[in-house]
Amino acid sequence: MSIITLTSDFGLKDYTVAAVKAKIVSSRSDLSIVDITHHIKPFNVLETAFVLNGVYSEFPEKTIHLIGVDAEADANQKHLLVMIENQYFIGADNGIFSLLLPENKIQKIIEIRHTLSMESVFPMKDVFVDIAFKLLDNKPLEEIGKTLKKVNEWKKINPVLANPNELTVHIAYVDHFGNLVTDLNKKLFHQFRKNRKFTIHASSTKINKIHQKYIDFSKEEMLVSVLKSNIGKAMAVFNSIDLLEIAIYKSYSEKGGTAEELLGLTVGDTIKIKFE
Repeated sequence: MSIITLTSDFGLKDYTVAAVKAKIVSSRSDLSIVDITHHIKPFNVLETAFVLNGVYSEFPEKTIHLIGVDAEADANQKHLLVMIENQYFIGADNGIFSLLLPENKIQKIIEIRHTLSMESVFPMKDVFVDIAFKLLDNKPLEEIGKTLKKVNEWKKINPVLANPNELTVHIAYVDHFGNLVTDLNKKLFHQFRKNRKFTIHASSTKINKIHQKYIDFSKEEMLVSVLKSNIGKAMAVFNSIDLLEIAIYKSYSEKGGTAEELLGLTVGDTIKIKFE
């Protein structure tokens, strides 16, 4: 069965998500629609890329991903169909495609030809769904538009080694729990660390251990009193996609506060790691 995924900043209060799905199911009953998320912060391309990078590799080849974030087209921001690792991504050329990993595996870039591209205020429904139908009908990519050699680049900020003993990393995403996800992956961390002791400086909080799982934080000591005392404390973990994440153990907005709230850090802020 063919799959179409939807990613947008529409939220779920309005009619927009339902309208996209209605157009799809009105013409096609032989496919599966998967909502990746509709809670991207408005126009936030970086957050969109982070979410897609975390999940798209889980889908089979020929999956079609519709991206409804900052999706209107103009003279500088065309609508594109981009093929990456045998999957199709349809959206605006707003930098998102340069942020999808692995960037060097872009196989094809097509500038979409559609009568509504420059006119529509709702391109996810009016344009992207039509292009998805062409893919499902096995239309040649040349019928969809013309081939391009590159996409618009989004200037990336990567971890910076200020000196041999200090690494600066950036908060790339804040998840549903208010955890701070950084741009530092496990492999790069160990390359910089070289088996040295380290201290993570997140605002005024210092952390000198990275746990494999969240629950491991509570198992450091087996005494009930100690287990309870760990609730509400800052911890570090490499998450399911191997990125360093700072969390407040078993705490959330209505109970104690999140890492974003308590540490006063959010997307774009920095965290320093000092090595001994």
